[in-house]
Order: sequence, then structure tokens, then C-alpha cells
Amino acid sequence: MVTEINEDNFKEFVSSNKIVLIDFSATWCAPCRIQGKVLEGIEAELGDKVAIAKVDVDQNPNIAREYNIYAVPSLVFFRNGKLVVFNEEGEESIEFLEESEDPSMELAKLVGVQSEEILKKIIELLYSAKD
Repeated sequence: MVTEINEDNFKEFVSSNKIVLIDFSATWCAPCRIQGKVLEGIEAELGDKVAIAKVDVDQNPNIAREYNIYAVPSLVFFRNGKLVVFNEEGEESIEFLEESEDPSMELAKLVGVQSEEILKKIIELLYSAKD
């Protein structure tokens, strides 16, 4: 089952796992339930490579605001505690940002339901990337 995190343990969860996928969602959101099922399948298959957590945006508005989450579901990746930013070309090209850098959050999140195929591809890319 995907871990539920909140404002109190968000930073610890992100920093204590090599690859992290955060699902920003809401209980009232039907597409979020669909995304949740996809993420449960990925966790069952790739749980040794990625830590997946869910953040309820209604109960954790400060985190949602920090990552400019205005639509749910929205997915954000971290690798070694650094935010993953996708270049204009999409999921084929990624960068890892230091906390001091100011990213365009529009390139750091995937908005809307994402397929298992795309998410697995990103996870494998992050997992195999050199440190």
C-alpha cells in the first residue's frame, strides 16, 4: 500500500529514500483514485527501486503550495533528495536540482493521470542514472 505522508514527515520521507514519487491527490478526486491504483501496481512491482507516497492536498495545503500544486493528481519525483525536473522534451530528459535552485515547477510535475508504462520508464531512468 502506498504510504500516506503529511507536512510533518514529508522532508524526512524524501531525504531517506533514493527515488521518491509523490502523488499529490484529494479524496474527492475520481482521477486520483485511478492514479492511486496505477501507483499501487507500480509499488508492488518496483517497490525495491522507488518509494511512493501520497499527500492529500486538502489536509496539507502548505506542501501543495510549495510545489505549486493546483490540479490533482499531480506527481513529483525526487532522487537523492533532489527534485527531478523534466526538460522541455519530456520524460526522456531529466535534471536533478539542488534545493537552492529555483525550478520551473511546471517542468517538475506531471499533471493528470499518468500511465504505468510512462511511470515505469521514468523510475528505471532515475534508478539507472549515475550519482
